[in-house]
This record gives sequence, C-alpha cells and structure tokens, in this order.
Amino acid sequence: MKRVLQTSAVKYAIVGGINTLVCWVVILVFTWLSVLPEIANILGYAVGFANSYFLNKKFTFKSTNSHKQDLIRFGIAMGLAYLINLGVLILCYRVLSIDKYIAQIIAAVFYTISGYIISKFWAFK
Repeated sequence: MKRVLQTSAVKYAIVGGINTLVCWVVILVFTWLSVLPEIANILGYAVGFANSYFLNKKFTFKSTNSHKQDLIRFGIAMGLAYLINLGVLILCYRVLSIDKYIAQIIAAVFYTISGYIISKFWAFK
C-alpha cells in the first residue's frame, strides 16, 4: 500500500481531489451567482492553478528545479489542459446543450487526464 501511495499518479489524484474541491467551490459559487459558465470556469481554474502548482511541485513530482523553470512549464501544461477543458465545456454546453453542471464535470475529466500526462512527461520532468 505504501508503494502505491508513493506513485505519482496516486499523488496527482490526491492533489487533484484537494484542487477539485477548491476549484469547484469557486466555479459553483460563481455559477450560482449567475455568472456565465465560461467565466465561472476561468475563475475556478485560475484559483486552482496556483494551488495545483505548489502541491504538484512539492508533493507529487518532488521537483527540485527552480520555480522559474517549473512555473513556466507548468503554466504551459495547464494552459494546454485548460484549452482542452474549455473546448469540451463549450462543445458540451453550447453545442450539445448538456446541463451546465454536467458539462463542467465532463470538461474537468478531460482537464485532469490531459494535465497529468503533460505534467508527468514534460512539465516536471
């Protein structure tokens, strides 16, 4: 069990769980306040970005690189993951007319998977 808990995928999932709570609170509060779903999404992921960077750098990937190097690469990685997220959100909500809350969940799944892959193999390498 200890070995499983030490894998980067499990650590990423733990950080992701924490980050999801932070991100979703922001998204849901702004959505509840009748902010456009795309804007609520941007605000939630902006707060989540800062939280995710520090937890993943120190806990998940234990990077010893400078903040300058890691932050730039992480920013690019999460930017790509976010573009995937936003594309899925727009597709689900605007094109397929899926409920805005369900569309946010679907988009978040795509964000999480792409974010892990890019972070593991490039951002914190």
